[in-house]
Amino acid sequence: MRTRILDQPIDIISMEEASYIAEKALINSRQIKIVTLNPEMVINASNDFEFQATINNANLIVPDGTGIIWALKLLSPDLFKDAKRIPGIELCEKMLITANELSKKVAIFGSTNNILDKLSYAFKSKYPNINIVKTVDGYQGKEKDLEIASIMASCNPDLVLVALGSPRQEIWINTYAGLFPQSIMIGVGGSLDVWSGKCKRAPQWIRDISLEWLFRALSQPQRTSRILKTLPRFIYMVLREKFKRSKS
Repeated sequence: MRTRILDQPIDIISMEEASYIAEKALINSRQIKIVTLNPEMVINASNDFEFQATINNANLIVPDGTGIIWALKLLSPDLFKDAKRIPGIELCEKMLITANELSKKVAIFGSTNNILDKLSYAFKSKYPNINIVKTVDGYQGKEKDLEIASIMASCNPDLVLVALGSPRQEIWINTYAGLFPQSIMIGVGGSLDVWSGKCKRAPQWIRDISLEWLFRALSQPQRTSRILKTLPRFIYMVLREKFKRSKS
């Protein structure tokens, strides 16, 4: 079910449903543009028309951030009391499992050459049937975006993973999606760092109590300033909306 939160579209579905949609797209070679929405993206989209259009154009928009689920339950408790977070990294891992079973082609754009080399090695071990047809590091400069997209598209990938950081990765996908009519395209952010072994994901018990965002902030201090910049504003916007609804 597609609804809206703070003027942003969001699909309220289960991980199983999202995985099923992705699996069918891989089987049928059908394009899907996936956005994994979090509070920072909600704030950024409110100030960026191009990013807003990018989110609007996505085929599947899943609630990645814990804050999104909190807001949904606070603003519409009757409708969304059972809403669950769908971590982008986990959704992508399910797609990779399916891609491995079907011997699909994967292209990756972003991160560093060192990370990409380690990732390719890790994938060969974990997903031996996947064909990594192209990897391009994310430090080429925006002026090369079209060239990179064209080269990657010529490889006819079934799954395109873009790790340029948000909102650049989502905007890149939206801009060049026309070159990839048969590809699932998803922004994967820091997932490459986890898969390559550079960073560790939060232990399961921390994820279970919805504090993975805090673990990332503490283990990656460079993220702290971004979180402190956007999270209070997001909370304020949600509470303001709750107050408006209670008055009406």
